[in-house]
This record gives sequence, structure tokens and C-alpha cells, in this order.
Amino acid sequence: MKNLQILRSVALKLSVLVLSLGIGYHGHAQNVDHACCTQTRLLAQSEDERVTPGRNSSDMAAQTEEVFRADLMYKFLIGEFAKHNQLHDLSAQAFAELLRSYESPLFAEMAAEAANVARRVDLARQAAEVWYRLEPESVKAKFVYLTVMLRNNQFEIAQPIVSEFFSSVEGDPDKKLQYVHDLVGAATDRILAFDFYEEVTASVPDSYLKKVLLGQLAWRAGLTKSAIKYADDAILIDASSEQAVLLKASALRQLDVGQSIDFLTSYLDSHPDAGSIRASAVGDLLSEERYEDAIPHLRQLIEDEPANSNVRFTLALVLYEVGQYADAKDRVHVALSLGYEDRPAAYYQLGLIEEKLGSNESAINWFKSVPKGDRYIEAQTQLARLMANLEGVEPTIDYLKQKGAENPEHRIAFIELQGKVYLESGLIDQYFSVLDQGLETYPDHPSLLYSSAMAAERLGRIDLLEERLLRLIKVQPNNPQAFNALGYTLADVTDRYDEAKIFLTRALELSPDDPTIIDSMGWVDFKLKDYQSSLGLLEHAYELEKHPEIAAHLGEVLWVLGREDDAKSIWSDAVMKHPSNDVLLETLKRHGVD
Repeated sequence: MKNLQILRSVALKLSVLVLSLGIGYHGHAQNVDHACCTQTRLLAQSEDERVTPGRNSSDMAAQTEEVFRADLMYKFLIGEFAKHNQLHDLSAQAFAELLRSYESPLFAEMAAEAANVARRVDLARQAAEVWYRLEPESVKAKFVYLTVMLRNNQFEIAQPIVSEFFSSVEGDPDKKLQYVHDLVGAATDRILAFDFYEEVTASVPDSYLKKVLLGQLAWRAGLTKSAIKYADDAILIDASSEQAVLLKASALRQLDVGQSIDFLTSYLDSHPDAGSIRASAVGDLLSEERYEDAIPHLRQLIEDEPANSNVRFTLALVLYEVGQYADAKDRVHVALSLGYEDRPAAYYQLGLIEEKLGSNESAINWFKSVPKGDRYIEAQTQLARLMANLEGVEPTIDYLKQKGAENPEHRIAFIELQGKVYLESGLIDQYFSVLDQGLETYPDHPSLLYSSAMAAERLGRIDLLEERLLRLIKVQPNNPQAFNALGYTLADVTDRYDEAKIFLTRALELSPDDPTIIDSMGWVDFKLKDYQSSLGLLEHAYELEKHPEIAAHLGEVLWVLGREDDAKSIWSDAVMKHPSNDVLLETLKRHGVD
């Protein structure tokens, strides 16, 4: 059926092409450029294909038309065949050749469309230029031409066209502003795009929409001050419009989330019915983990829209975070009764809540109720932990083995869960053994290789850790965590610092902004006694993530540099937030810090 539809589509386009060629060839015979092109192609043919002397003019015309059409038909069919078989690059090239053979608006449109699908910017530009040259009054041709020019940051070429567009008295001004804004938004250089739009709209009378669109482009370009300025201008024109308020909040968020929160909450004081503003404020508060502050806003959103199950479930999650478990439980059930769609997430949350309320059996039942999907393995992880505490390790392991056999698509996850149960029970030998057995069946599975390497480290088998991480690097040569784990371990428990640095250098190349990798590089520099480099790296890592182990390492280098009070301050802050971290506690004990 699909092939039949494709054939019908090609046949229809072919009939259009035949008509186009028939009309185009005779209708444009008087066009000197086309005639010259045709003549040039004929003259370029081999001696055998040229028209022989003695043939009359009608024979020559017939032969010319036949050769001309056959050439175009062939290229057209290649393009259509490639298009319907999703060979996008071949399709783009075929239609580009078709356009080069004979310039027409129809062929230019085909070539532009194919090039756009193939993401061939070079061919799209060629097709758009031809199309616009042939049909400068065509709205569609002009749209495609402008899109291609602006996407390629060709603002000087686009400027006169856009200026003429704005200067025309025809058309709605706001629609024009939006239209050009959307085109400019496709440009890859966002700063130049903003500058261009600001320039071409300078003669357009100021309006709310103009200010908002300028602000949006400034925000996308990271020009925060300009975005705030234009948002403020728009708010002055229409203070009740939430679009400009949200724009300013987005810009302030680029500077500091706290500024966005202060602005939104202040706006809500005078516009309490602004639902989208309140929702945005909630999002900011949750991102900053200011759960108590978010609760009144969520309650107000529920009061404004009682049937909104998503808001009710969000409030349940927040109440759980602040320890109001009974209220959270009730609200999850209400959300479900109102048709909350993500039932796996709701069941999973109810399992967490019931555990906090001390109803472990009920929690187990909720975790077992979570169906296969995004939350399935999370639920099984919680379930395994609870079962191990209530029923013991071996019954839990038996359950996980059974589930692994029943769910082959999750077999690796269940093997790793068995390992986790053993690890949390302090059974390190069994932890390593179950992962090692898994590797016998799945010898090159990345997750098992990494997990078994970490298990080998706990047994002090650095040789096995190195072997498995090197195998993982062979399987996944661009895995930054494999390079990091190997480099860090060599730096931490051996004196092979130079080797460690090679692995960590590669890890940083693959993931330059990962704070754990930056920390590892800082740690190996510490071991190499390059303390200044170590300090810079560890301070940067700690800025990115206040992790207790990064704090431990940063304190170490500060201590060596004689900045003991700074080291103690870092450690004190970290231990208040992470009182049970083994690395941090060992560091404090070694330096005699209480």
C-alpha cells in the first residue's frame, strides 16, 4: 500500500513536470538566456549525438526537445526516488542538478525543499537565490530566500528586502513584526540577529509587540540588560500583559534566580490573578529548593483551578520534601481521583510516603504496583532495599533473580540491584561475585564493567579495576567517566601519578565542565605537588558543585599551603551538610579537626 501511494505521488508530480516542460520549453523559446543554455548543452554533446547536416529544422527541434526532456526527467526521478527512500542528501543533489540543467521556479522550489530536509545549507542557498531571481514577487520565494539568507547570517543581503517590507503601507504592522522576528530567529549568530532586527525596526512605530519581540531576541542572544530594558518598555505600555513580565523574569534568571523570584512575587502582590506568573514563580522557588515559600503559591493555584491534577501532585511532592507526609499522601490520592495521568510516578511517590509514615508493607505494595516504564527500576530499587531490611538478603536476591528472568529487557538492571543489596548489607565478596558472574554472560556490557570495577576497588583489587576500566574504554572510547574513574583511582591509591594524569586529561577533553572530573585532576596535581594548579582546579570544581569529597580535597590543598583556617571553614560547612560522608570524616580525623 505504501509503495502504491509513493508511485501515485511520483506519477502526479511527473505529470506536472511534463506539462511544465512542455509549456516552459516552447513558452520560453524567445528567452535568450534559456535558448543559449539549451544551445550550449547541445553543443557540448559528443559528435555522435550532434544534429547531422541535412536534417530539417523540425527534426532538429524535435531532437532538442527529446534530449532536453529526457535529461530533466532522469534527474527528477532520481530526486523523487531518493526523497521517498529518505536518502535526503542524494535527493538534494539530484534536484540541485535538475535546477542547474534548467532554471524554473518549479525546479527551484523542489531543490530548496530537498536541500532544507537534507540540511544542505549550500544547496538551499543556491536554490533560494535562483527562485527569488526568477520570481521576485512571489511571497513564498521571498520567504524561502530570506529564511536561507538570515539563517546564514547574510544580514546585508536581507536588509533591503526587509526594509522595503516594513516601509510598505500594505499589511498589518504587528503581523509584519512577528513575521520578520520569526525569520530572524533562525539566524545562527544571535547577537547579529538582534542588532539586525533592532536596526530594521527602528522606523517602525513603537508598540507593545515590538518591544517584546526585541526583548525576546536580546534574551536569546544573552544580552540580558537589553532584554530587561525592552521588557520594562513593554510593561510600561501594558502592565497587565504577562508575556512581558515572563520575559523580564527569564532575563533576570540569567543573572540570578533570586532576582527573578523577587520580581515575580512583587508583581503578584499587585496582580494576584496572574496564574502564569505564579506558576513561573513556583518553578523558580522549586529550583532553589525553597519549598516552604512555594507552598502558598501552589495552594493559590489550586484554589484558582481546583481540577488541575498536575498542580495538586506538585504540591504533594513539595509537602513530602518538607516532611508533611500525611498531607502529601492525601493530595496524591486527590490528584489520582482527578485523572492525574502519570500514575507510575504517583504510585512511586505513594511508596515513598508510606515508608516515611512507617507503613512498610503498604510501601512495598505501592512499589510493586509501578508498571514497566520510566519509574519501574526506581521502584524496584526501593522495593529491594525495603525487602532486604524486612525479609533479609537472600529472599530479596531470590526475588531479584526471578524478576530478572521475567524481564529480559531489564536483566542487567536486576543483576546490578543484586549487587547493590549485597553492598548495602556489607557483603563485599558477594557484591563483586554477582557482578562478575553477570560479566560472564555480558562480557562487554558498559554498566557491568563499570560496576564490577568499582566492586573490585572495594576488595582492593586494583588490578581488576584497571583491567575492567580499560576494557570499558575499549568498548566506549569516548566515555569520560571510565577515564575519570581509572585516573582518579591511580592517583588516589597508587603512585602512578603521571599515568593517572594522562587518563584524566582525556576525561576533561571529553567532559570539560564536569566538577567530579575537575576535582580528580585537582587531586592528581595535589599528589604531584603542583599545589597552585591543584588549588585553582579544586576551587573551580567546588564552585560548580558543593560535594563533600571535593570539599575534603580542597581543604587538603589549603592546609598544605598554610591556610589552615580556610581549610577548617570549608570542612566545617561540608560536614554540617554531609555528616556521614566517609571521605570527609576520614580527612577531618587525619588532620585532627573536630
